[in-house]
Amino acid sequence: MIYKIHHLHCGSFCPLCAPLFGQTGLKAHFVCHCLLLETDRGLVLVATGLGIQDYLHSKKRLGKLIHYFAAIVPDQHLSAFHQIQQLGFKPNDVWHILVTHLDFDHAGGIADFPNATVHILSNEFNAAQTLSAKNKLRYRPQQFQQHAYWHFLEHAAGETWFNFHRVQGFNIFKDEILMIPLLGHTAGHCGIAIKQQEGYLLFCGDAYYSHLELNPKYRVWGLNWAEQLLAFDNQQRLQSLQALQTLAQTQPQIEIICAHDPLDLKKYQI
Repeated sequence: MIYKIHHLHCGSFCPLCAPLFGQTGLKAHFVCHCLLLETDRGLVLVATGLGIQDYLHSKKRLGKLIHYFAAIVPDQHLSAFHQIQQLGFKPNDVWHILVTHLDFDHAGGIADFPNATVHILSNEFNAAQTLSAKNKLRYRPQQFQQHAYWHFLEHAAGETWFNFHRVQGFNIFKDEILMIPLLGHTAGHCGIAIKQQEGYLLFCGDAYYSHLELNPKYRVWGLNWAEQLLAFDNQQRLQSLQALQTLAQTQPQIEIICAHDPLDLKKYQI
C-alpha cells in the first residue's frame, strides 16, 4: 500500500545552453526530480539524483567535462540522503530503489543506500557494463558497481497498460507500482507509474526534458537536437515520446512528469 508520495529536489544544473533545452536566456536550469514513497514495504526511492560523494568529489566521480559543463550546484544537502533526513526519516528505512536508467544524474545516490534493493530493466544494467564512447559520458559505474542488491526485470515480459506494452508490476507492492518501458534515451530506459486514489502518477525520467513536449505540436529545434544527441536510439526515443503524448491526450487522470523540468517539480513543492 502506498501512503504518501514526496517530491524531492536532488540536484540542480545551470549549464550555458538554455536554447538547446527549450529555455530562454543563457543558462539553462535543470533539477533532479526524485520521488520518495511511503509504503507498507518501507520507503521506496524513485531515482536517486546525485549522491553525497558526487557532491564532495565531483571531478573525480563525474569527470572534469561533466563537472564544468553541467555547472552542478555544489550542495550536498540536495542529495536524497539528506532530503530523506529532513523529512524526518532514516535513510536505512529505504528498502527499495526504482531507477528509470543509470545515467550519472539518476544513479548517483545508489551508493548512499547500501541495504536497498535496486529494481531495473536488465538491458539497462547490461548497457552500463559496456562503456562505448557515448556510454562513458553518461554512466559512472563507480556510483553503483559495489552495490550488492539488485532485482532485474526482463523487457520481453509484461502486460498491456493503456497504450503501452510489456509493462510489469511489482508483486511486493501489489501491482500498485508499475515499470513502463520507455526505451530510446538509453537501452533500458523506463518510466515508473504509481497508483493514486484516482489514476496514476507516471514518472518518465528522461523520456523528454520539458513538460511542453507532451503537446505533439510543440517543436523546438534545439531541444530536439539535444535529445537526439543524447539518445541511445533516437527512433525508439521518438516512439516513446509519441506514446506519452497519446497518453496525455487520452487519459487526463494520469499525471505525467519528467525528471529535469523545474516547473514539473515546482507544481508539487509546498
